[in-house]
Amino acid sequence: MKRLGSIASTTAVMVACTLLAGCMADRVNGLRAAATEPAPRSDAGAACPFTITAIDDHREQKNLGILIRTQVDGESFPAWFSDGLKAIPGYAPQEAPVSIRVEVLRAYIHALSTMKSANLVVRVHTTARGEPPRSKVYRGVDGSVNWSNSESEVQTAFDNAMRHLQDQMRKDLWLTCR
Repeated sequence: MKRLGSIASTTAVMVACTLLAGCMADRVNGLRAAATEPAPRSDAGAACPFTITAIDDHREQKNLGILIRTQVDGESFPAWFSDGLKAIPGYAPQEAPVSIRVEVLRAYIHALSTMKSANLVVRVHTTARGEPPRSKVYRGVDGSVNWSNSESEVQTAFDNAMRHLQDQMRKDLWLTCR
């Protein structure tokens, strides 16, 4: 009788896993621009006017990785990334006292057991009037539970990683303008 209960539990777990796997997407078509503006910061007045001179994509792989069996397409990544940088307070499309050139070194998402991790790694070259140019590497990261490999989960993870990256860059830009 004990063995029968064990077989029933094992069968129930296998059925649940199969049903969950059926909900997973085989492919996520990439990232879309955020529908709303980023949340205002408490120090929103502390913005440094800056312009972006170039965004160079140095990623070896143009796709954004794989979550279990779901491939994440990277075709829309350059536009999404550019929009994310332009959302940093202080961005000016015309000339500004500070200019940055951004090199995208890595952009990927991967699964770690029941977790997922989205990562954006960039090198930013900053030039400010009257100062020598400097470079710094930034990493925007999001680590969260991987429920179903859905498109919305992938989008949210990358959006969170972008907000993390934006916060770091915004703080350093503000220090540059002080």
